[in-house]
Amino acid sequence: MNRADTSSPAETNQQGQTLGRKGLQTRRKLMDSARSLLEVYSPVELTAVSIAKAAGTSSASFYMYFEDVRDILYALAVEAAAEMAAIHETVRQPWQPAELSRQAVELVERFNGVWQHHRQILRFRNLEADRGDPRFEALRMSTYVPFIDLLARQLMAASPPDRPRPSLSQAFALASVVHAAMERLASTDPAVVARGVGVQKLNDALGHVIQAVFHAGAPVGATTARTAARKVEPAAAAPSPTPAAAPDAPPGGKAAAKSARSGVRRQKPAA
Repeated sequence: MNRADTSSPAETNQQGQTLGRKGLQTRRKLMDSARSLLEVYSPVELTAVSIAKAAGTSSASFYMYFEDVRDILYALAVEAAAEMAAIHETVRQPWQPAELSRQAVELVERFNGVWQHHRQILRFRNLEADRGDPRFEALRMSTYVPFIDLLARQLMAASPPDRPRPSLSQAFALASVVHAAMERLASTDPAVVARGVGVQKLNDALGHVIQAVFHAGAPVGATTARTAARKVEPAAAAPSPTPAAAPDAPPGGKAAAKSARSGVRRQKPAA
C-alpha cells in the first residue's frame, strides 16, 4: 500500500488495521532503528531483516507496518519534510534591512540543522526523485515550492527603494538559486567541510550571499546588460579625411617622366 499523505504518521498498518498504542510504538521503534542504521550503512544496504533485528522484533512484524525498505525510508522522509516546513516561519518573518545579516545566517543554520538530522534520508529522497520516483518527487516538491515561494515574496517585499523591484518570476528565480546553494552546502558531510574552510565560514559566506541578493533588487539579464553597455559607449571618432589623389604618372613610370623632362630642356626654339 503506497501512502501519499505527508501531513501525519500512518494510522493503519499494511492490512488496513488502525494502529493502537502498541502498534504505534512498534512502528516508531522500526523507524528509529532504520535511522540509526543509516549512520553506518547506505540506504541501499538496509534490509527489512537488519532493521527488524535492530528494533528487537521480527521481519514479519516489519512487513506489518511497511511495504518494503523504500516504504520506511519514505516515512522517514515525510518526517524530514515536516521539520523543514517548520523553517518557513523563519522565512515568513519580515526581513528588515538592519537585521538582514542576522536573519540570513539564522536561516542557513536552521536549514543546516534539519539536514544534519536527516542527511541520509534527504539524500535518498533526492536520489529517488531524480530517478523518477513519483512519490519521492512529489514529497521533494512539497518541501521546495513553499520555501522558494515564501523567500521570493520576501525578496519582493524587502527590495531596496533605489533598486528595480524584481517581478514575481524574477524573485522566484532568485529564491530558487539561493535554495539550491543552501541545499548543496547542507547536503555535504560536515567532516568534509571541516577539512576545508570550515562550517562556520561557509555559513557566514552563504548568509552574506543571501543578504546581497536582498540588496541587489531585480537581476539584470544578459540582453539588458548589453543594451545598457551600448548606451554608455563613447561616440566613434570621425574618420580622417582621405588625402587628395596624386596626379597620374605618365606611362612608363618614373623613368619615362624623367626622360620627358630632359627632352623638354634640350629642345631649341624654332628659327
